Amino acid sequence: MATDTFIVVFGAWLAYCIRLDTIYVPNQSQLILILAAPFIAIPLFFGFGLYRSLIRYVGHEALWSAFKAVGLTALIWGLLAFMTRAYGIEGVPRSVLVLTWLFMLLMVVGVRLLARWFLIVQSSGSVARRHFLIYGAGEAARQIAATLQSQHPRLSVVHVTDDTSLIGSLIGGNAVYPAKNVPDLVSRYDIKDAIITLRYQSSAKRMDVVESLRKQGLRVRILPPFADIVDGKHAVNMIREIEIGDLLGREMATPDKELMETNTRDKVVLITGAGGSIGSELCRQAVSLRTSKLVLLESSEVALYQIVRELNQRGVATIVPILGSVTDQPLIKRVFDEHGVDTVFHAAAYKHVPLVEDNPFQGVINNALGTLSVATAAFESNVEVMVLVSTDKAVWPSSVMGASKRIAELIIQDFAARAKRSNVQKTFCAVRFGNVIGSSGSVIPLFREQIRNGGPLTLTDPAATRYFMTVSEAAQLVIQAGSIARQGNKSEQNEGDIYLLDMGEPVLIRDLAVKMIQLSNLTVSDEGNPQGDIAIEIIGLRPGEKLHEALRYSVEAPSATAHPKISVASEPPAEALDFDKLYSDLREVALAQDHDRLIELLSRVTGLERPEPGLDSKTDALRPQTVSGRDPSTV
Repeated sequence: MATDTFIVVFGAWLAYCIRLDTIYVPNQSQLILILAAPFIAIPLFFGFGLYRSLIRYVGHEALWSAFKAVGLTALIWGLLAFMTRAYGIEGVPRSVLVLTWLFMLLMVVGVRLLARWFLIVQSSGSVARRHFLIYGAGEAARQIAATLQSQHPRLSVVHVTDDTSLIGSLIGGNAVYPAKNVPDLVSRYDIKDAIITLRYQSSAKRMDVVESLRKQGLRVRILPPFADIVDGKHAVNMIREIEIGDLLGREMATPDKELMETNTRDKVVLITGAGGSIGSELCRQAVSLRTSKLVLLESSEVALYQIVRELNQRGVATIVPILGSVTDQPLIKRVFDEHGVDTVFHAAAYKHVPLVEDNPFQGVINNALGTLSVATAAFESNVEVMVLVSTDKAVWPSSVMGASKRIAELIIQDFAARAKRSNVQKTFCAVRFGNVIGSSGSVIPLFREQIRNGGPLTLTDPAATRYFMTVSEAAQLVIQAGSIARQGNKSEQNEGDIYLLDMGEPVLIRDLAVKMIQLSNLTVSDEGNPQGDIAIEIIGLRPGEKLHEALRYSVEAPSATAHPKISVASEPPAEALDFDKLYSDLREVALAQDHDRLIELLSRVTGLERPEPGLDSKTDALRPQTVSGRDPSTV
């Protein structure tokens, strides 16, 4: 406002000087009129929004507002001069009115553009200028270029097109070149990225453009015109990524730096199941925490290759890939001894309920005996902390997968008790949580794929609910839970504690399905809207699935910890359980492949309850309340 006040006064005085061709000294009436000009201009400038526009993002809308505000100021100022009879050479000549309007406009606009330029130069500092190629010269291309350059001031955009009528023109100040010049442009400007904004009737033609750009070493992305997206023409095949916050409605936990680094920084960390959803994210987190060595154990060659290649690109920690299974006891012992492992995050497990139902022995061997193998090696080596990644399906299990993970939790508690009896400073704990968004087999990627294919979305039961958490938050909380367990172990409070992650409120899966359809700019097809885009099909609960999951056995509330999102379940170790006999029975049953005996063993140890044949999946009968008629608090 102070700058504009000076501009208005100076502009009016300068108009007199130019009109009269001299350094003019105004008379009393002229001086009053000149000093009155800011009282007219400033309220108008404020009303037209000139002081609400951020200088850094001044665009044509702000300049148009300035044009209108200055014009109206000059008009009212002239009317004021006419009403006070201050016109003519002794008042305000008509030419002075025009010159005042012109000078004020040039200075008001100019000072804002100058300030914008100064802010951009200052913020960009010594950052090198980058160039970005946009294949296309239409409205979508213009909008993308404007967005990129507003966010990255040191970014230059180069347009290329097949339209000969546009070659040589400027779009938002960016030059348009012929498509045949792409190799020369890439070499000249060292371009690394390209966006295709063209929409061809022939998809083959579009893919030709993609391949031609990729041959130049460019990272290529395709975007249809914005107008087509708004009109819904790409609603099925061009779905925007679902925002996690849209689905969860919960605040993400902020990691505690000290808890994140206690068991990782400058430590040798082993992660089993390193290529899985949780395992791979644990690897990324561990690398960012500067572990001295990261040992990755994975049974899938493809998954191990992918995570090792990703981590090697970061080039921070020493990465040691181990191809093998957690059930291979000699291999596990050799890895622990050879690499001097300090911390173990045990994420290796078969987790898909229907698959483990069809392959129960492999599920028990991998999830239960695999945990026994790793825990044994950890106990016999110099490992300081072992953290088991568990699941809410281990609570009141109704599936072989859930029962096998419950046994894994019991194994951890057994080895924690052994360490305490032997007076060994080792920490064994488990971390229990629900579904991870985006993990393989998770419902969200499945729904997204079904939406892309035009539906229907398959839903097990309208009343089914699940807990959800992002994979990055889950991995961070697992790491921090291990640190809390270690601190508790030092104070002799840890006895194989099972830590629970705050998953927020359970999500109704049908609501999740509806939300994803709506976020894709589509509608649900049902009885009330038969013309909708995507139908939801109820397929019934599959073997081993439950309507609702629980995070704890005990009716007693969990205990708080140093982290607001982590609590300790009130589930003391099963002292009456003969663990040596349990391990022997598990090996015998797995070797004999005796299905009936396996189910009997799992039921006896974990309270596994199989749904009765013909049970109506639309009831809440699968929601576990008791096991074999016993009160939950006594199990």
